[in-house]
Amino acid sequence: MTTPAIGANDTYRAVALGKPNWRRSFPARAAKLTAFYGVMAAMGCVFLVPYVLTLFAAFKPVQQIFGQPPWVPPSTLDLHNFAYDFSSQMFGRYLLNTFLVTAVLTAGQVFFGILAAYAFARLSFPGRDTIFWIFLITLMVPNAVTIVSLYTIIQKAHLLNTYWAIFLPYVLGSPYTIFLMRQFFRNIPQSLIDAARVDGASEARVLFRIIVPMSKPVIITATLIAIVFSWNNFLWPLIVTNSQSHYVLTIGLALFQTTMSAQWNYLLAGSVITLAPLALLFMIFQRHLIRSVTVTRPH
Repeated sequence: MTTPAIGANDTYRAVALGKPNWRRSFPARAAKLTAFYGVMAAMGCVFLVPYVLTLFAAFKPVQQIFGQPPWVPPSTLDLHNFAYDFSSQMFGRYLLNTFLVTAVLTAGQVFFGILAAYAFARLSFPGRDTIFWIFLITLMVPNAVTIVSLYTIIQKAHLLNTYWAIFLPYVLGSPYTIFLMRQFFRNIPQSLIDAARVDGASEARVLFRIIVPMSKPVIITATLIAIVFSWNNFLWPLIVTNSQSHYVLTIGLALFQTTMSAQWNYLLAGSVITLAPLALLFMIFQRHLIRSVTVTRPH
């Protein structure tokens, strides 16, 4: 029996019959993607617009802030508001205090977080997982619940109105950053660690020569999280300090709002100064943030 030849028209007809919904599904997929990105763009505008309006107002004199719609950009980039803030008596001190607190808390949280995450991820000891999950449960406890107890401890130690009062409750690490780094450390192949141990490497050498260099994305992410927390911390420094020489920027801005309530241009310029370092850090390290989130997976 002779097999009939298959022509080009038959092939095209077979492909078309094999995928009957392709032409009809493409408009539906395009509509779904358009709606999805439209909703995401609208949500982005909701979060972004207040920052843009604050930036516009920071470069305007107070007459233009109330005499123009807030979405109108400034006609000139007048730096008078920023110069006034920096020339004020205590603003520079607030800024230096904030840098000091942020540096100490970030270094402590990252360093001790690395040690704790490595212990929970790669060391074996009785009750390791139980201790870790109990430690993680503290994420569910609001900070306001522990403030009274922490304040009593600081008061009994005679550390009120000192930098130690700001540092001590948070410098030894945070549960979230420890959890984040632990999950990343668990993704590193165990064979590398076993090979280093066979070669005689100590646990400290394994950690700082193998684990840490391979975990730069998550360490950078943990560092940024610690920086944001330390830079924006308001309630605890407000409770344990009572002199302007120990105030940080967040408290300084609150004082600006009470002492300069009619001068919104200076207050908004101070808000931009406070926001600028965090925005700059995010723009520089956003690639590492995205990579650490995509690589870290719970086990």
